[in-house]
Amino acid sequence: MAADFERVHATERRAAAVAVFAGAALMAVKFVAWRMTGSSAVYSDAVESIVNVVASGFALWAVAQSHRPADRTHPYGHGRFEFVSMSVEGALIGAAGASIVWESVHRMLSGDLELQRIDWGLALIGITAVANGALGWWLLSLGRSTGSGALQGDGRHLLSDAVTSAAAIGALLAVRFTGIGWIDPLVAIVMACVLVGLGVRMVRRALGELVDEQDAGDFEVVRTILDSHVEGRAGARAPLIRGWHKLRTRHVGRHHWVEFHIQVDARMDVRTAHEVASAIEFEIETRLGCGTGGGNATAHIEPAE
Repeated sequence: MAADFERVHATERRAAAVAVFAGAALMAVKFVAWRMTGSSAVYSDAVESIVNVVASGFALWAVAQSHRPADRTHPYGHGRFEFVSMSVEGALIGAAGASIVWESVHRMLSGDLELQRIDWGLALIGITAVANGALGWWLLSLGRSTGSGALQGDGRHLLSDAVTSAAAIGALLAVRFTGIGWIDPLVAIVMACVLVGLGVRMVRRALGELVDEQDAGDFEVVRTILDSHVEGRAGARAPLIRGWHKLRTRHVGRHHWVEFHIQVDARMDVRTAHEVASAIEFEIETRLGCGTGGGNATAHIEPAE
């Protein structure tokens, strides 16, 4: 189990490092494209890439911190570091959106709408769109398989970057074929609004995790398991309990924490009651993946009235 944990950790570190270096290279390409074309849409794409690089650096730091084992000062582990990273990334995306709106409105008011070397811009932005899309999909898939909130956040951001690149390509094509210059900053403003919405959603999810918002999926899984052991219910299976209550679940990154009370026959001896609780705890931990991802389930035993 320890070997599997280390293998996952090493894989996530490598993925986060790849995201940092690839993001920096793609950012440079986009700024070259912006200087060549003078496009507001390309500028918005390039500015978002700055956020990409910074956010990927945060993700690399968060992945390293979140895998540190629980200790005396952090008895529930360090999983929340990933959501600190996600909240910062969301805030940066929102700031990037505001910067894009400012630049685009300035261009529209000044009347500086002429674009240059559009063909070069299309080629360069097309390359970055494909690269970001592939990298984002890989990070998102890896993050989902390992439970890494930082990698998932970084993957979603890179996918959104690919979408904004596609929008920039659309703006360049529209200007090229119609000759209407204001299409370019208008598309940039629309892209900025999409980015702000993405940033708000990321911050909302991160804050939900940081303030212990209950995970509805975990709660439903545990509720179903506990109900299946209640004596007298259709299809009840061993070990049998008389009832349960006070179920609380937390899902912090890859870590699942579950606490609940079970009621057993008041005449049951301590050893047997402990074995019943341990069997149910183990079943819950297995279903939620606590063995590989961290966390645990804890049952409090009560005599049934």
